[in-house]
Order: sequence, then structure tokens, then C-alpha cells
Amino acid sequence: MNHLAAALLLLQAAAPTPAPDALKKLDYFVGKWAFEWNVPESPLGPAGKISGTETYRKILNGFFLESEIEASGPRGPFQGKALMGYDEKEKVYTRYETDSLGVALVKRGPMGGDAGGWNTIFWESTPIWRDGKRVTLKGNTHMYSPVNYRLRVQISVDGGEYTNFGNPWFKKVEGTGR
Repeated sequence: MNHLAAALLLLQAAAPTPAPDALKKLDYFVGKWAFEWNVPESPLGPAGKISGTETYRKILNGFFLESEIEASGPRGPFQGKALMGYDEKEKVYTRYETDSLGVALVKRGPMGGDAGGWNTIFWESTPIWRDGKRVTLKGNTHMYSPVNYRLRVQISVDGGEYTNFGNPWFKKVEGTGR
């Protein structure tokens, strides 16, 4: 069984059948998004610019999203996949992602918002090991408009202080989210 299939089984087991309103929380991401990300050197790879696209689609009757990532960075072209779900009872998002560079992690966290329509997912990853170092990411996914969102990502290596790991913008280039 591959990593994505195992993650999907975990997401299904962890998330009860969502109410219709919970499904709408995933609709925002449906479509194709272009992104650019300047990353510092870390155990995850060399410093440089990563650019590409991430395309989300609904799966399992809309209870989950699957995405495909096509990108290029300091180590050359790479691909990735992600699964994302929303647990209405716990009010948290869970995202499992893996890429062809050998990084696989789970991000989990709640969403907060305001009356003006700005929403933010506050997430933290499970620790992973790269080059003998323990790496943890945390951050915020800020949904500023129907066609723009931004990540604020921080990295901790070997339990050290979190430092900036970049702030990529995602701009919708296809799809309406419906």
C-alpha cells in the first residue's frame, strides 16, 4: 500500500461523515493554483525559489480533496500529492502530503475567521527526519480572497527555535471551487 492510500484510510477513520456545511469548507481549494516560494537552506533542501502549480479536486463524494503538485526548485523538477479533509466535530483540517523528493508529512490544525470573510488555518506538522535531523513545520494558511491565499511557514530543526521558512502566495488560475 502506498503512502497516499494509507493516509486516505487514516483520514477516513479519523473523520466522521461530515455535515453538508463541513463539505463547503473544502470547496475553497478546488481548482488549480499557481505558487512561488523562496525557501532558505534547511535539511529539506538547498535555498532557492520553488514555483509550480497545485490542482485540487474532490474525491469520495466530496468528503476529501486530493491535489497534485507540479513544481521546480533548487533541486530541479518534482511532483507531489496531498490529501485533505475537514473534521466537523473537532473543527480541524488534516493534510497529508508527499513528494518525489522524499518528504512526507501530516499537517493538522483548526480554522479561525472573522466577520469580514478572512479565514486562517493554524497548522503544525508531525516531525519528520531528514539527513539525521528532526524537522517540524508550523504555519498559517491565510485565505485572503476567493483567488488568493498565502502560507506563513516556520521550521524547527532538532527542537530548536522556529524560524521563517518562507511565505508563498497561491493564486487561482483555474476553477471556481464549486
